[in-house]
Amino acid sequence: MINKRLLTFSITIIVSLIFVINASALSGGTWQSGIKVQNLDPSNQANITIGLYNASGSLQHTINTTSGGSPLVAQPNASVEVYLPNYSSVNSGQYSAVVSSDRSIGSVVTTTNYPYGIADSYNSMQPNTNVFVPYVYHNHNNYSTEIFIQNTTSSTVTGNVIFTEPPTSVSYGDSGVHTKTVPINIPANGAVSLDTSTSSYNDLGWFIGSATIQASGNVAVVANQTRLVGAGDVQGNVLISTRGLSTADAGTKVLLPSLYKNFSGASGTWRSGITIVNPSGSNANVTVEFKSDPDAPVSLTGTKSLNISAGASTELFLPSVTLDGGASIPDMFKGYAVITSSVGVVAIVQHTNYAGGGGYGVAVGYAGFSSGSSKISLPSLYHWPSGAGVWVSGIKVQNYGSSPATFTITYSPDPDSVSSVSGSKTNVSLNPNQAIEFYFGNPVLDSNGVIPSGWKGSALIQGGSGAELVATVIHTNYGRHVANMYTGIPVP
Repeated sequence: MINKRLLTFSITIIVSLIFVINASALSGGTWQSGIKVQNLDPSNQANITIGLYNASGSLQHTINTTSGGSPLVAQPNASVEVYLPNYSSVNSGQYSAVVSSDRSIGSVVTTTNYPYGIADSYNSMQPNTNVFVPYVYHNHNNYSTEIFIQNTTSSTVTGNVIFTEPPTSVSYGDSGVHTKTVPINIPANGAVSLDTSTSSYNDLGWFIGSATIQASGNVAVVANQTRLVGAGDVQGNVLISTRGLSTADAGTKVLLPSLYKNFSGASGTWRSGITIVNPSGSNANVTVEFKSDPDAPVSLTGTKSLNISAGASTELFLPSVTLDGGASIPDMFKGYAVITSSVGVVAIVQHTNYAGGGGYGVAVGYAGFSSGSSKISLPSLYHWPSGAGVWVSGIKVQNYGSSPATFTITYSPDPDSVSSVSGSKTNVSLNPNQAIEFYFGNPVLDSNGVIPSGWKGSALIQGGSGAELVATVIHTNYGRHVANMYTGIPVP
């Protein structure tokens, strides 16, 4: 996901409602995007350039300064934020982007539509010719799916998007079609989007399935799961943005650091669903082992055994899961999971909290990890007042390795952060497969130090030699009825 010269990803900015899938459904809404770029070089400043391309692949804007006109740079191990609405030279519209630098960088995109109370974050995928979107909805509980496909090559890319509804889906008995193939033709550096809320997808009926993008050249993919209950910031509207998955994400061991089952508190009730996709040509014998966090209010170790046919997928909604032996996952479960499989599989998690934000609801998601790294970039972190609420981040770190791992998290403020606090949490130890959480509402620094309100910045996780770590980040802003999530970026 990181290249010293180039990090490619797809972003969407919908300001003047030219985004046709939601032009009528989002009347009065405004999409805005921000890009956080972290310099992964510990010694040298990073000079950054962002190119914005339209759907036809034409370069529309080049950003190499801050909105105030200063050079766009990130200091060693620190990050800088590019909030596109602050750039008067950038026209309202929908773009894909290429971020380049003379140093290794990590990057995360956040897209918001505050008038509708929806937002989420995502980071790039490794471009591939075969990409999976494990969650696709049509006419399901007010959800629809839009898939953005970016051509990362300098030649036209053709191919197909194949929608598939597995026989195990609760919606399979509906009269809609169970498979649908949509051809794509994407110009060099261009992008295309497919939205199931349009009439072109009415033949799907009630559909809970997945999609596979088969392309003649490398593409990057982001999928938005949008739940629209009504116009404006009404209860129930949520957005989940997740990157596409490829065979590069497949593994016989996949970690899921963050999971919930009816985990309730003052901020609502979190519930998780897992979709596991078998992209191979052979059946997959799968075991999912669930374990509770060290600080969880309930203790659990349990397994769920599955058999997933070649090319098929299976969903586990934690409130409905029956574990091997007949037990259920207890309410108030907060923990993690380890997926082991006889063949390589990919997995994605979606969290929902429909009671969050005073009943307005929030939702987020992330991709499972098939490998770990001794160093991880977290470009986007907040304890930051915004609107009627405060963005507050939580970090989850899990040990992928077969040996205990020790790591340090070092925090760096952004140049425009009100608080200039920097600091570390040192010598944190995890047993194999174990996970731990660092929530900015609690002390996260050595000596019980805290990240104060008015802080925004980034962090680097540095493990010991041979450590294999993975990480996720969740931001919540219940006052604005939104939440975001992304996965930590491994640093080579």
